[in-house]
Amino acid sequence: MSSLTNFSAQTERLYLRCVEDQDAETIASLMVPEIACWLASWKVPFTVEMARERITRSRREAAVGDALPLAIIERETDRFVGWVSLYRYQDNPRRGMLGYWIGMPAQRRGYLSEIKLTILQAGFDLFGFDSIEAGAQLANEASFGVMTSWGMKPFEERMAYSSARDRKERCRYYQITREEFRLSHENA
Repeated sequence: MSSLTNFSAQTERLYLRCVEDQDAETIASLMVPEIACWLASWKVPFTVEMARERITRSRREAAVGDALPLAIIERETDRFVGWVSLYRYQDNPRRGMLGYWIGMPAQRRGYLSEIKLTILQAGFDLFGFDSIEAGAQLANEASFGVMTSWGMKPFEERMAYSSARDRKERCRYYQITREEFRLSHENA
């Protein structure tokens, strides 16, 4: 697979592009405890240097076609509002993992609903995934709402390691298959 660092897409209100070093300060300022508590690998305080390291690592994965780490940018303001990523499972390259967060100032505006088609289409077309999954801690009802709105269905609970908290946490996972996506897209 070719590099995904040049991927970009637009929706009505948003622009998606690969994360860049210029995003580091904004990412660090948006990664507050109210966001990080739901994310397995984002520690707080999250420094600008930590943001730069994550961006560099994510772009390296995108360059070899193993990840699509995207900045979510408001088109009207050119403001970075969140991050959405697709990652390829190394032990099952036909399966993808979705991760996302929206900064507090931009929450409850429907941004994740607005990008769902673009992100899922990229997963199935660019990566060739057979299925895409996302997971969240059992108390994260907001994230389960996002997953459901994306057409994902619950399929298992399992323990997942949180490097941010250095412990395993019980999470519920949702998934959508290529066929489910195709059918929902045809019926839309």
